[in-house]
Amino acid sequence: MVKQPCEIIVNYILPSVRAQLSKELVQLGNSQRKVSKILEITPAAVSQYISGKRGYALNFDDDSLDILKKMAKEIHGNGDVDIGKEVCNVCSHLWNEFTFEQLEKQFEGITDGCGECVGRV
Repeated sequence: MVKQPCEIIVNYILPSVRAQLSKELVQLGNSQRKVSKILEITPAAVSQYISGKRGYALNFDDDSLDILKKMAKEIHGNGDVDIGKEVCNVCSHLWNEFTFEQLEKQFEGITDGCGECVGRV
């Protein structure tokens, strides 16, 4: 069955973004519990992201890592960041840059003709 872009985003891109953000936020001095509140995920999820047990389906290029590090610094320094919007911007960059090519190699039959999510990304 063909993988829809929205399915790929939810199953691969978003967990990879959360994993990298969790790692960056902890390195900036936040506790795992605080990171879980910031990202609105469970402390167990943060622990699994940090330990590499989940969320590492993608290998980020340097530009993407820089965007995620900058985002983590903004979140750490300013509690008033719209995290949902920022994550969407990161996903958009990832989808448009290298992720689609990377995932296309992993899965056969990825469609690029899907509806709204790809149209906005």
